[in-house]
Amino acid sequence: NRVYADRMGNGSEESGDGYRYRGRGFIQLTGKDNYQKIGDRIGLDLVSNPDKVSQDVEIALRVAADFWDSRNLNKYADKDDIRAVTRRINGGYNGLEDRQKLLARARAIWG
Repeated sequence: NRVYADRMGNGSEESGDGYRYRGRGFIQLTGKDNYQKIGDRIGLDLVSNPDKVSQDVEIALRVAADFWDSRNLNKYADKDDIRAVTRRINGGYNGLEDRQKLLARARAIWG
């Protein structure tokens, strides 16, 4: 995948890393560096088998929780700052409108 080649610890386009370390799981973990860092922190080899993040719900949850915690996202979520949370996850505001709608729906259900 040329979009992610030579970025985030991925090799060249020819290496296949862009596709191999594409977004997976609840948080859409992307990039070899992120798979390595989070895998190290949660005690799993995600680099050798990145599909674990999309095939095992418990692993996907552990990855998302580590990602959230390591970026201190509660600080922004507790302030109800969905823009800051979105930016720290995506690096921009992709999908912000959808997140706002989903958050409103969740609040309607759980208060």
